[in-house]
Amino acid sequence: MLSAFVEEFFNNPAAVGSLVPSSPELTEQVMAPLDFAAARCIVEYGPGTGVFTDLLIRRRRADTVVVLVEVNERFCQLLQERYSGQPNVHVVLGSADKTGEYLAQIAAPPVDYVVCGLPFSSLPLRLGWRILAHTRQLLAPAGTLVLFQYSLQNTRLFKRFFRLREQTHVLRNLPPAYVLAYTPASTPES
Repeated sequence: MLSAFVEEFFNNPAAVGSLVPSSPELTEQVMAPLDFAAARCIVEYGPGTGVFTDLLIRRRRADTVVVLVEVNERFCQLLQERYSGQPNVHVVLGSADKTGEYLAQIAAPPVDYVVCGLPFSSLPLRLGWRILAHTRQLLAPAGTLVLFQYSLQNTRLFKRFFRLREQTHVLRNLPPAYVLAYTPASTPES
């Protein structure tokens, strides 16, 4: 898995975002805002090799639907092979801004959590806007978007669609990262 991760980083660093997978400290901080006992549906954007996915699947209830949306074909294939025997786990090759279509196809329950490590600093601005606007619409009113980012340069963009609930700086990761938990804003800021 690590060799696939490194290879894909060099093939497309803007889409992969980091040369090494996330540390255990970062994965724990990303999982902290999730109430696994209550979650009906968890979506993960850009699961890559499944570092966060492993914990999501291990900690969820068996009837919780987990939808993994991955744009990279190689990662998607690895994820499909890895999680093919898991009930209620759906691996989708596609873009995060089309997640509503994927959820409709499987008749998924309302989305309680979106876990996202997409590198917004590297994404085209319009795509970032579409993903965030789409995510705001997908989330249940009490839902949470959990982002991890390597800088805070996009917080103004995130605030257009979401209200910050909590922020953590994880130093024990290469590079250090921020974990941001957001709830949907009632109306987007202009």
